[in-house]
Amino acid sequence: MLRGRVDSRGEPIVRISLISSKNRSESHPAVIDTGFNGTLSVPEFLIQRLGWHWIGYESYELATGDVVREKVFMGQILWIRKMQEVAAVASHAADILIGTRLLNKNRLIVDFRKNQLFIS
Repeated sequence: MLRGRVDSRGEPIVRISLISSKNRSESHPAVIDTGFNGTLSVPEFLIQRLGWHWIGYESYELATGDVVREKVFMGQILWIRKMQEVAAVASHAADILIGTRLLNKNRLIVDFRKNQLFIS
């Protein structure tokens, strides 16, 4: 089980471990974004530092209706105590986003009154 929190801006946050190509783990806060149907969105500078492998491009429609074409990389994460290979969209934003494709086999509970989050 992963435990997280709802921050002062009302964003559900958990820490996620990203694994570098040299098998080093980096823990980072990540926002649960149920409006994002991908797996992960990770800042491109972080993807480069991790040494993840570029696999191509994907097009995504944003909430504004704009369609963007972004680079996609393969990498590894530690997700609920299991190593998992994931496709991550490279972003220019500062936040890591966890999308519904990563959550689709899990149970997500967000308690906004208690500022708590659980993923099992």
